[in-house]
Amino acid sequence: MPHSSNTINPARASFIQDLKGAVGLEALKTLDPNATEVHSPPPATGSTTRLERYPCTTQKPMPATIAGITNVAALQVGYGKVIPRWKTGSTKTVNFAAFENGYPKPELAFLAATKLKEAADEWNALKLGIQLNWVYKIEDAAFVLSYAKNDNPAVLAEAFFPNDLDLNVLNVYPAAFEPGAVQYLKNIFLHELGHVLGFRHEFAPELESDEQSVQIGPRNPTSVMAYEFPPQLQPSDIENAKTFYQFPGKYIGQAQGEPKWGLMIVDYDANN
Repeated sequence: MPHSSNTINPARASFIQDLKGAVGLEALKTLDPNATEVHSPPPATGSTTRLERYPCTTQKPMPATIAGITNVAALQVGYGKVIPRWKTGSTKTVNFAAFENGYPKPELAFLAATKLKEAADEWNALKLGIQLNWVYKIEDAAFVLSYAKNDNPAVLAEAFFPNDLDLNVLNVYPAAFEPGAVQYLKNIFLHELGHVLGFRHEFAPELESDEQSVQIGPRNPTSVMAYEFPPQLQPSDIENAKTFYQFPGKYIGQAQGEPKWGLMIVDYDANN
C-alpha cells in the first residue's frame, strides 16, 4: 500500500515544520506500517494477575519522545456543551502515525502500533462511515501513538475526542506493558479508540457529571467504554455506535416542543 500523500493546509504545514524545528527529526521518527512485522506480547514474567477494571485518566502527560519540550471520554456521548463526532463519507478517514522512539525497548513501539491497528480494524469493520488508518508520515496523521510516563502507575492509556486540532496524541503508558495487561493491548486500544470516535465512559452520568453527556441506547456495564477488563466490543456497542454515526439530526436529547434542547452535534473533518 503506498504511503498517503494528502496535501495539508499551509497553517498545519507550518505547525508540523515548527514542531520538527523544536524537537528535531529524530524525536518525530515514525514507524512504517508497510515494513512493520507483527509482534507478539513479550513473555510474562513475575505476577500475571489480570486487571479487574480498566483505569483511565483525564490529564495527558507529554509523549516520552518529546518530553521536556515546552482530556474524560451505554454509549455516552458529548463533552462540554456539544457532542463531537467525525464527518462521515466513503473517503473519510482519521489517520494515525506511530512514534518509533521513546519506548523502553524498540520492539514495544512495533507491538503497540500493530495492536492499535488491530483495534482500529475491529472498529473499521462496523462501517461507521469513518475509517481509522495507519500512515507513515506524521504530516498525514490526525493523531500519533506515543509512549509516555504517568504519575498514576495504574493508568494504561489515554486518548481524545473528535476535534480539528493540527495533531492529537494517543498515549500508551508503562502499565499497559506489564504482565496482566500487555496481553490485552489490543483491547486497551479498543477502549481508547472508542474515545477517539466520540464515546464517553459508560458511567459518565454518575462519575463524570461535570461534563454533560447523552445516552445512546440502553445502559450496559460490560460496554467497551466501561471499566470491565479486558474491554471488548459488545453487541450493544456495535448497534449504538451505528445509531450515533447514522443519526441525521443536529441535536441529541431533544424534548417534544423544545427543538434546541439537548446537546448539539459538531461534526469534524479529521486534520489528516
